[in-house]
Amino acid sequence: MINQKPAVILCIGSEKIAGDSLGPVVGDLLTRKYNVRHYVYGTTERSVNGRNYKAYIDFIKKVHPDSTLIAVDAALGREDAVGKIRITASGVNPKKAVTGKTCPVGDVGILGVVDRFGANSLTTLLTVPHDNIMKLGDKIAFMISSALA
Repeated sequence: MINQKPAVILCIGSEKIAGDSLGPVVGDLLTRKYNVRHYVYGTTERSVNGRNYKAYIDFIKKVHPDSTLIAVDAALGREDAVGKIRITASGVNPKKAVTGKTCPVGDVGILGVVDRFGANSLTTLLTVPHDNIMKLGDKIAFMISSALA
């Protein structure tokens, strides 16, 4: 375990938008398929999204102050990066693709590049094939569960 305490995994996204559903899919896989023994917030039943993620961050800081926070989110990137996983030491920036604003969250960030940048990020995220999300989500969930075992 990181820091000798259970890690907190924050899976950001909305199951209502195909390309943004990567986080909740990873949350589902971590809790149902891989049975990780760490705290997982964000699933398809209870998503952590642009409307409520600030409340989740405040809760996590209060309840898990010394735990490592791993944030998982979908990202858009160059065409040659689609399907790849990026790991950052500075967390992720939820809503960056749609709003352009940055508000980093997490000690470690895991970004799954779900599609390439387009003229309209929201339209791009709406058209990502669900099968691509499931494959990428399983890779990320396996990677996290293996790293935290």
